[in-house]
Amino acid sequence: MKKLSTLSAVMFYMMMNAQYCTPAFQYGADSNMITNVSFGNINNTSPSQSGSTQAYESFTSLSTDIKAGNTYQISVKGPSSTFPSDVVVFIDFNNNGSFDDAGESFTIGRLGAANPFNAMTITGTIAVPANATPGATRMRVLKNTNTAAYSNPNAANSINTACDSGLRAGQTEDYSVNILASNLATSEVTKKSSAKIYPNPTSASLTVKTEEGLEKYEVYNLAGQKLTEGTSDVVNMDSLASGTYLIKIYTRDKKSITEKIIKK
Repeated sequence: MKKLSTLSAVMFYMMMNAQYCTPAFQYGADSNMITNVSFGNINNTSPSQSGSTQAYESFTSLSTDIKAGNTYQISVKGPSSTFPSDVVVFIDFNNNGSFDDAGESFTIGRLGAANPFNAMTITGTIAVPANATPGATRMRVLKNTNTAAYSNPNAANSINTACDSGLRAGQTEDYSVNILASNLATSEVTKKSSAKIYPNPTSASLTVKTEEGLEKYEVYNLAGQKLTEGTSDVVNMDSLASGTYLIKIYTRDKKSITEKIIKK
């Protein structure tokens, strides 16, 4: 497992302790709970017995990487005692502590009525915006029974917001996701580069030289978070923890070069 840099760890801690609102259900989660969520590396099965399931459960210790600009499948399973259940997923893409911004909600669909032993699974897609803020953030899976859908399959979705206070019966589960920047990945490191970076590895600073001339540089961790930037050909690494980073070099002829650098 890769070690988080000091900055990454601080941002992850802040995300984990962010004060997100919680929705309210009239009848709780009994017989209408979420029993499985599958998304990337997350595959979480939770209890299906009635009488012990909380309306809100936090699984923020479970996380998966997603990349800005990419689309992913998500599957949600759960019973619905009498009425069909709507499922909506929310992701705080700009990491501002709420799910209210445009593009942060995804209607996954509607689960038919079924008991816990015959619970159905529904699958939808999550499109990560290209400008999503890199780093750890919160994902919410919300399931609610829809009484109108009992007689009208085309009834409107019963979930209005991630903090809806007028929900009937169902459950909320929160997870963590780690957003990777769309323009940086270890697979994108330039194989043949005109840039010279030395010494690499370094214990303090390194020098950047390019044939085209340096316009600016940006240093990122492997989670895609920008840690520092500058225009000098000397990059000070004193404030960074030991580990592997990516440096994105912009040349005066408007080209960009990405290289791995190592802080000892």
